[in-house]
Amino acid sequence: MKTIWLKAACCAALMLLAGCEEETTLYSQLEERQANAIVAELKAHDISCRKTPGEEGTWNVMVGEGNFATAVELLEQKGLPRRQYQGVAESFKKTGMVSSPSEERIRFMDALAQDLSRTISQIEGVVDARVHVVLPENDPFAKHAKPSSAAVAIRHRYDVDMADFVPQIKSLVKNAIEGLDYSKISVTLFRDSPPKKK
Repeated sequence: MKTIWLKAACCAALMLLAGCEEETTLYSQLEERQANAIVAELKAHDISCRKTPGEEGTWNVMVGEGNFATAVELLEQKGLPRRQYQGVAESFKKTGMVSSPSEERIRFMDALAQDLSRTISQIEGVVDARVHVVLPENDPFAKHAKPSSAAVAIRHRYDVDMADFVPQIKSLVKNAIEGLDYSKISVTLFRDSPPKKK
């Protein structure tokens, strides 16, 4: 009788182990908000996953090895995890005793660009956004000043038409950068490919 129960227990254990797929780390060192967004998106598409504590208050997202490729493809389409931007406050942290005017100017342009990129990336349908700002160092005594300019690159979902938003995006950039002319702003749109049919 004991032998029968032992065999039954062994079979049950083997079936349980067979059902437990090996896990792998999908993303690590995420902020909890980022990890929650990823887990919510994966579970909405019936992909089993979980978040685990990482180092220094960060979080990891784990998925079964069999779902790894599908999860990566899905999150890439959704623009997750969101790119981290540095704002003006972070960019202007003092790293030395004295900064040259050129260094301050470059850091200011970078901070402006990142703040604008962050704002545009929050628009519905935008997967990722990058803004490049050029503020020429003009001579105050020169007859002809070089105009400022900005270039915006937007990657958006395949099922969203962003063309109608271009004038609003250009107005947003114009109003965020002092002295920038509307005609000196370019917006380039890149549509994602639709998901592959399985």
